[in-house]
Parts: sequence; C-alpha cells; structure tokens
Amino acid sequence: MSAQVLYRPAEPRDERRLGEIAYATGYFGDPATRFFPDRALFADLWVRPYLHGGGGASFVAELDGEVQGYVLGAPDPVAYQRALIRTVTRHVLPRLLTGRYLRPWPGLVYLLRAAVFSGPHADPAQFPAHLHLNLMPGARGQGLSGPLLKLHLARLAELGVRGVQLSTTLENTAALRTYRRRGFVVAGARRTALWTPWLGRPAVQVVLTRSVA
Repeated sequence: MSAQVLYRPAEPRDERRLGEIAYATGYFGDPATRFFPDRALFADLWVRPYLHGGGGASFVAELDGEVQGYVLGAPDPVAYQRALIRTVTRHVLPRLLTGRYLRPWPGLVYLLRAAVFSGPHADPAQFPAHLHLNLMPGARGQGLSGPLLKLHLARLAELGVRGVQLSTTLENTAALRTYRRRGFVVAGARRTALWTPWLGRPAVQVVLTRSVA
C-alpha cells in the first residue's frame, strides 16, 4: 500500500520536527553532528527564523501523517534578516548565556569560519528570495522534492518575487540534480576552505538561481 502524501504550508507548530530534519540532513545530506554538535542551536538558527516572521513561502511534505521534508523560503530578505536578528537577540543569546545549549562552542567555530570563508551570492535585486530544501533519508527517492519546489516557486510568483537563489556545494550531488531539473542554474562558484576541518580538503561552494516572474 502506497504512503499517503500531504503537502501543506509550514507552521510554527512544525518547528520541532523541522529542526530534527534540518539536523539529520545538515552535512551534505547527512547528520550535522560532525561539525555542529548542538542540535537545539542548529535548529534555532536554521529553522526558527522562517517560522517566526522571516518566511512566507515554506511548505512541508507529510507521509502517513508525519512530516518528512520541507522547503523553507524567505521571499523578503529584509523580513528574514529582521526575524534572524530577533531570533538571535531574544532567543539564542539568552539560552547561550544561561547555559541552556549543551555543546554550542564547536558550532560557533563553524559560524566564525562561515563568516570568514563566505560563498558566492547572486544579485539580490534580481534574486531576492532564498530557500532550503531537505528530506529525511527514508523519504528520499519518493518524488517529494519536486512538488515542494513547485509549491514554493508558485508562492513566490504570487508574491511578485523576481527570482530565488540558494547555496550548496558540489559535494551535494543529489540536491544539484533536483534543482537543475526545476530550472535552477549555477550562477557562481568559489573554492572555499570553510569545510576543510571536516572534509579534509576545500570544497566548491556554488550559488544557484532561478527566475520566477
């Protein structure tokens, strides 16, 4: 019997589950444990802002009643930046200062490296929106990513957004195939030492873009 699939907008009540998915896929599709040991901090930074004022084009895929994948998107970069700042100042920093995160410091090392070894970015005037798409390992190969991207792009079109960009690396071959099938193109690439402590070598960071209107 085939699984029952439901696609719907992401909601704040999904935050815990989306944090689990984000962490389970945060290292080129594998768990983020290797470079970011604190699960709660990872979810607060990479999920929470989209569900609390910074999103507007985010959707989840449920299989038999459980969320197994998502696309988190920010159509308005200004709204996203405000939501991220609110998350950090009102949520992350108080938890950090009171010791509520269990192992935050290795993750902060990654964040510092990310600030130093930044990847390429597309013109925000042409491609103001950005997105993240992730599926639990057991849900891959079931055709969920295409409909999620289709819903996301349709919502961007409704909002009048000109284009969308996303960042990944050449390590993430499955994701690259998915995006290219949906009309994304590589708009820039940069060899970076960001991932050297964990990969043992530099990686090529790429930015992909797609026009929407």
